[in-house]
Amino acid sequence: MLLNDNSKKLFGKKLLLLIHHHADVDAVASAIALQTVFKEALICAPDGVSSHGQKIAEANNIEIILESPNEWDGTVIALDSPNPEHCGPVPKTENIIVIDHHTKIEGWPAKTEIIHQPNKTSTAEIIIQVINELDLKINKKCANVLLAGIYTDTGQFRHANNETFSSASILCENGAEPQEVISLLDSERPLIQKVTFLKAAQNMKWIQHGKWIIATSIVGSFESGSARHLIILGADIAIVGSSNKKGEMRLSTRASNQIVSKGFNLTKILESICEINEGSSGGHPGAAGYNGTGDTEAIIEIAKQESINKIKELS
Repeated sequence: MLLNDNSKKLFGKKLLLLIHHHADVDAVASAIALQTVFKEALICAPDGVSSHGQKIAEANNIEIILESPNEWDGTVIALDSPNPEHCGPVPKTENIIVIDHHTKIEGWPAKTEIIHQPNKTSTAEIIIQVINELDLKINKKCANVLLAGIYTDTGQFRHANNETFSSASILCENGAEPQEVISLLDSERPLIQKVTFLKAAQNMKWIQHGKWIIATSIVGSFESGSARHLIILGADIAIVGSSNKKGEMRLSTRASNQIVSKGFNLTKILESICEINEGSSGGHPGAAGYNGTGDTEAIIEIAKQESINKIKELS
């Protein structure tokens, strides 16, 4: 059982569904799914939503507020956020539930109810079980958005396991239409996104260590998509960074299935950057992100060197 008596009680209060910065489809879908069963719940994305996350929200006529309230007298549910920095600012509240599937969760207040399932390939899969344990029903809208979360967070099922397909089957039994989900997510990309991916490839630098290729690039936005496309081009490890005028920077990293199967883990790489440069990180062996401050190029170089060190250990 995921839910104890206290967490079930917290779901009965006024809900604020807090999703992480530049929220991806898994985070947005998890929030929308909970809103289908808790009609009065508000969805908040303090640092905006990704293009595909926005696509899911628009297709379902969902309003997402972009400014987090200072205080909340009900329950804040943080979704797909391994630490407060990923979805901050977190409103002042006595009641917090965290629902997450990343490798490590840290930094939340002592009384936070943690629903942590690192064996799941998406937060959407945990939401299925939460709704079931609350004795609520999954309708078609809920099923479709959760299937979208699973589809994207597993790289179109490339990183799926047996439990992933079992969850997808449950959603289809409750009305999910896979072709509707795929058609929505695979529709035409915005021009700015396509240009960014091309620039990421154009500005790419790469090295080979043994049989593994590490590619790095700097973009203005769409770091995760850019990293994913460098893997598609042939890299085994992709490290893509961006920064803003405030000195804040972000890394998005991806690794091929082949190198992950040998024991390579991106979360360990980015945790080592936190030790050197502070900031926060989170993710999975094959996909992880880092938020911090400093020189983007220098931090990319640190990530590259840490990756090389890890490759040497695997040899």
